[in-house]
Amino acid sequence: MSGDDRARLEARNAAMKEQVNSLMDTFNRQAGMLRDAQTAAAQTTASLTSKDGLVRAAVDSGGVLTQLEFAPSAFERSTPEALARSVLHLAREGASQVKRQVNDLMSPLTEGLPDLSDLVEGAPSLSALLPRFDAPVPPPVTPDEDSFEDRSALAHRAEQARTTPPPPPPPAARPRRTSDEDELPDSWLKGSY
Repeated sequence: MSGDDRARLEARNAAMKEQVNSLMDTFNRQAGMLRDAQTAAAQTTASLTSKDGLVRAAVDSGGVLTQLEFAPSAFERSTPEALARSVLHLAREGASQVKRQVNDLMSPLTEGLPDLSDLVEGAPSLSALLPRFDAPVPPPVTPDEDSFEDRSALAHRAEQARTTPPPPPPPAARPRRTSDEDELPDSWLKGSY
């Protein structure tokens, strides 16, 4: 190999080495940013209070209800049905808020990333494997409880719910015994093989 060829190869190798080092630095920086974003996303929560102030709820990063509190006067001022609707609404809204927060954390990291098929001709697209952070569908709006019944009927139902004792539990079923149950079967537990 001539000296010129050798010098060109060394120059190409040095350029490729510099390019690989630059790519590795970028990769390491992005991996660190991704780890930080994942840590922040895992700690994301949402805390909400119903419009009437009777229900408070907290939702974790997975959209799971983690805390639920009722105001001391909740069962005097509302009905179980209305409180249940409030809980469902808060849980859905909390999950939606958490999803938006996680989207805000992750979207800067995934924007502008080339797909594998963009880098390597004929390679499969990996975009379907990346998590998608679409805007959540808002929960359906539930009508106000006043549109179903008047306040006196609601108060009457709430009073009935507080004063009606729960039904007694059903009697326990007695196990049936057969005469064969008194004898142990031949098995390895008794020593017969």
